[in-house]
Amino acid sequence: MNGSDADGGGGSGGAADPGIDGTANSRDVSAETAGVDATVGEPIVESAVEEALAAAPTAADATLEGADRAARPDRVSSVLVAVGPGPHSGATVDAAREIAEATDAWLELFHVVPTDDALADGSAATDGTGAEGGTGGSESGADASADYAATGERLLDAARDRLGGFDRADRWLVEDRSAAGAIVEQSPYYDLVVVGAPTTGTVGRFVFGSTTDTVVDDAEVPVVVVEADGDAALDAA
Repeated sequence: MNGSDADGGGGSGGAADPGIDGTANSRDVSAETAGVDATVGEPIVESAVEEALAAAPTAADATLEGADRAARPDRVSSVLVAVGPGPHSGATVDAAREIAEATDAWLELFHVVPTDDALADGSAATDGTGAEGGTGGSESGADASADYAATGERLLDAARDRLGGFDRADRWLVEDRSAAGAIVEQSPYYDLVVVGAPTTGTVGRFVFGSTTDTVVDDAEVPVVVVEADGDAALDAA
C-alpha cells in the first residue's frame, strides 16, 4: 500500500503521481527554483491566503506560518494539502482550492496511513489514528491496514469531489510511521503546505492533531493552518 495513482494524470506541481514504491517521480520544484532570485516580482503568498479566506465560506480562519521560508514568494505553483478526517478537513480543501485558483497552482491531495510497523508497535494508536470499522487490538494487522487504506481512499475521493470542476489536482495515499513526518518530508517539493487546525479526540489526530504543530515547526515551506467555521468535515460518518 504505497502511493496511489494520481487523478487525471500528472500535473506540473510537487511530488505528484508516485510510483509503485511510493517514490515521487514528478519534477522537483525546489530544484528548479534553486538559485533563482527570490526577490523577483511582488510577494503573493500572504495575499493569496487572505483572498482564499474571504472566498471560502467554510473557513473561519487561515493562518500563514513561516512565510519567510518561501523560495519564491512571488509564485505558488504547487500546494500540498493534508487530507484527513475531522471538523476542519472540508474547510482545508476549500481554502486550498481558493489559494490554487488565486495563484494558478496545482494541488496534491495527500493522505497518510500508518505503516504495518506503526500498527504493530502501537505508535499509530498513540498518534490517534482512527480508521472507521475498527482498528482495535482484536483486529489483525492486515485487517487494520486494509481499514486505514479504505478510509484514506474514501477521504481522498471526498476531497477530490469537493474540488468540483477544479482539475489541477492529483492525489497520493502514502504509508508512514507518522503523518507529520511524511508531510514534512515532502514539503520541499512544494511551494506551500495546507493543513487543518489541531483536532482533539482519537479520530483525526494522526493528521490534524499534534501533527499540525510539527508541520508548522518543521516544514521547509510556508504552512497555512485552516480552521473551519463550524463542522466542515469531509467524512462525517
